[in-house]
Amino acid sequence: MHIYYAVIGLTYLIILVIAYAVSISTNSEEEKSRVIIDRAFKNAFSILAFGLLVVYGLFLIPHITLDNQITSYLILASKFISVFTLGGTLFILNKKRCF
Repeated sequence: MHIYYAVIGLTYLIILVIAYAVSISTNSEEEKSRVIIDRAFKNAFSILAFGLLVVYGLFLIPHITLDNQITSYLILASKFISVFTLGGTLFILNKKRCF
């Protein structure tokens, strides 16, 4: 039952971050916003890929017993970290004025 709350929280966080990305895209210069959004999504994707690789590695190791529920929570946690990375990178690069 608790996984539903995690999915709802993740969905809410994704909506907030995507809305922030849209506001950056509409309020900034075209080139600056493109660079910020591209770099933020590349960072978030690399964090997500690394997290999923770690979860897959833990799942394959025979000495660590993971059931479906723990694996689901680990996948959701890696997605949370990825979305936090996306939002944080968007915020930091938007506040940085070196572009």
